[in-house]
Amino acid sequence: MTSDDQFFFDYLASIPHDVRRYSTQVADSIDQQVDQAATAIRNTLSQQTWLPSQVRPSIRQAHKMRPRGFTDRVQDWMTRNRAWTAAIIAFVGTGVVLCYGNKKLNGKKRKARKAGNGARKEIVVIAGSPHEPMTRAIAADLERRGYIVYVTVSSANEEHLVRAENRADIKALWLDLTTKNTPNSSELHPSLHELRSLITQPQSPHPGMPPHTCQLSGVVILPSPNFAAGPVATIPASSWADTVNSRLLSPILTAQIFLPLLTLRNNSSALVFAYPSISSSLSAPFAAPEVATTRAISGFAASLRQELRLLEHGNVDVVELRLGNVDLGPSYRNAQSQIAGTEILAWSAQQRALYGQQYLSSVEQRPVASAGPSTVRGSPARNLHYALMDALEPASVNFLGRRTRKKAVMYVGRGARSYNFIGAWVPSGLVGLMMGYRGGYSVPSGSPSSGSEPSW
Repeated sequence: MTSDDQFFFDYLASIPHDVRRYSTQVADSIDQQVDQAATAIRNTLSQQTWLPSQVRPSIRQAHKMRPRGFTDRVQDWMTRNRAWTAAIIAFVGTGVVLCYGNKKLNGKKRKARKAGNGARKEIVVIAGSPHEPMTRAIAADLERRGYIVYVTVSSANEEHLVRAENRADIKALWLDLTTKNTPNSSELHPSLHELRSLITQPQSPHPGMPPHTCQLSGVVILPSPNFAAGPVATIPASSWADTVNSRLLSPILTAQIFLPLLTLRNNSSALVFAYPSISSSLSAPFAAPEVATTRAISGFAASLRQELRLLEHGNVDVVELRLGNVDLGPSYRNAQSQIAGTEILAWSAQQRALYGQQYLSSVEQRPVASAGPSTVRGSPARNLHYALMDALEPASVNFLGRRTRKKAVMYVGRGARSYNFIGAWVPSGLVGLMMGYRGGYSVPSGSPSSGSEPSW
């Protein structure tokens, strides 16, 4: 093939490309001319007044594309990345809610109100044994917050413990529940005349200062949280009698004694019952004394709450603090006086054979099982102090001027609310499986019925 032939073939190959380019240019030019003609006709017809407005075309104005800003670019990115957008919003939203809630909880002012002369005027009575760490911890915290704290005592040893705190505003209040009152119900208990004079007569803290009148802000009833544990068959009658008298009858009589003092004036006050709630929420086996006592206190508090609401002023609130596991700090941790489970050694051989293995298993799975002195298993003590202050503070008033009710029940401590929910809604059989309880345990071959005694 010669060079002329090659040039000819190359020329023929370039013809289709040239034709497509020229035809495209011609088509674009025709489209542009047609658009200009259509625009001119539309503009001309839109200016004719003889045409009806329904058929008269409107003038189209060219819209200029504005530069895209940062907000538009962010919206486009969020549209393209929906999963990442949802994750970021959830993370930021949760953090904001937690930070805001923690700030509101911890930022709330929880202090006792003072008199006009700057002296303390609010009184709180703690009806609990000074030997209990929770009693001492609550008394110390209330004193730091500006209250005058009275701790009930019934012996010289308990009075010495209160005085050992070396706080001028933590005082001992002798209260003998066995003292019979006069038949006239209007008379106060003999131990409460000092408190009555404080809340009814003006008090002058120092010479030359204007007097002020104190007020009884609340009574906190703290029955001992230590209960006898074990199968019902192994708990002696004396232990039952001690439990009923000291942990059930004593709180009831204490509330009865202080009611005339709480209703003496029209100021807002509170009657607070604080008691453990985990075992009673789960109806735990081998904890019959605790379950029976705490449920009886809760029922008494609910009935008393309805009774006090029927009064004309209704200024006394009954609040239940259902406690979970609360860590009061190293200074209030008691050393273990007895290893959990060793009480089984005091049982008879038949009782050990029937209940021993199941009881030891329950001790290991117990939600509030004892921990070593260096192990922190509860929520911080400040949660308890904050809840107690919320129960003692005066009731707020709504926009209608009516006094709002405080929360009747507060859950404090790790596990209090969750175990209450589990005990109320989860079937008991499933709760037993969760806690490691096994039903239908058979008597071992080494039981007394077979002639040999097992060793534990």
